[in-house]
Amino acid sequence: MLKKIMIARHHGFCMGVKRAINIAEETAQDKDRKVTILNEIVHNETVVQRFRDQGVGQAYSLDDVGEGTLIISAHGIAPHVIEDARAKGLDVIDATCPLVTRIYNIVMKVIENGYHVIHFGDPHHDETQGVVGHAPDKITVVTSKEELPNLPDWTDRKLGLTSQSTCNQNEVAEFQQLAKVKWPHIEIFDTICNATTQRQNAILDLAPQVNMVLVVGSKTSANSVRLAQISDAICGRGILISSAEDIRDEWFADEKIERVGVSAGASTPEFLVEAVIQRLVALSGGTAEVILPERRERIKNVASQAG
Repeated sequence: MLKKIMIARHHGFCMGVKRAINIAEETAQDKDRKVTILNEIVHNETVVQRFRDQGVGQAYSLDDVGEGTLIISAHGIAPHVIEDARAKGLDVIDATCPLVTRIYNIVMKVIENGYHVIHFGDPHHDETQGVVGHAPDKITVVTSKEELPNLPDWTDRKLGLTSQSTCNQNEVAEFQQLAKVKWPHIEIFDTICNATTQRQNAILDLAPQVNMVLVVGSKTSANSVRLAQISDAICGRGILISSAEDIRDEWFADEKIERVGVSAGASTPEFLVEAVIQRLVALSGGTAEVILPERRERIKNVASQAG
């Protein structure tokens, strides 16, 4: 029987996501020009669909944008894409997260100083592609520690190590240690963003206290996926859901499920989290306590308060 619903101390929108959405909303108010977002403004299906519903265009290739204003997503883009867009006569609005821009700046600075960069991350992720696009011949993307033995010793060149801002901090730390063994001369740069670290630490605190963790976020959100993976490794039931509609009654048929944790990726709106909490309270018959660690308060029935 579900008795407690515990909310992660840090969850939901981060600074970069809020900033990108605000920029896109302000730009979308210009009715005199066609506005198009290149890629997803943030990796959340609900947010993306809301912009589509407002009439904002969506494109995954610059070839599909012929005129008007082009918004670069929070995850950034290779610089040549912005140059090509302006050459086409597009008005470019850059909503890249400042912490992603920080990675660009670090990478370009060390490359200017003669370094080759090892970048730990997902080569298919928008952010990583944006990083690599700054100097494709000077950056090697590595996705896992298992790839290390197959890489050159590179004793004759200076090396720098960066990582995708949303990586699992424990995986990055392990990779950094192994990289230092393989390349004792490598310089390590910490490029995991604070929002990622905070949300992962909150999960590390929450998951041992519960029987299940529901992470609200889209499958395209790297940080949401990792939160669910970390939860699953700790409590054995870490589940990624896009909304309250994904919650299944049978998950709670097991009487041992008494405490459920709730978290959300950095691109997840708070109203989706609130809807999940209300659904869980309803499943408990209105008896579950909702524990909000930020205020150390216990709410008997959040559903009734919402009404």
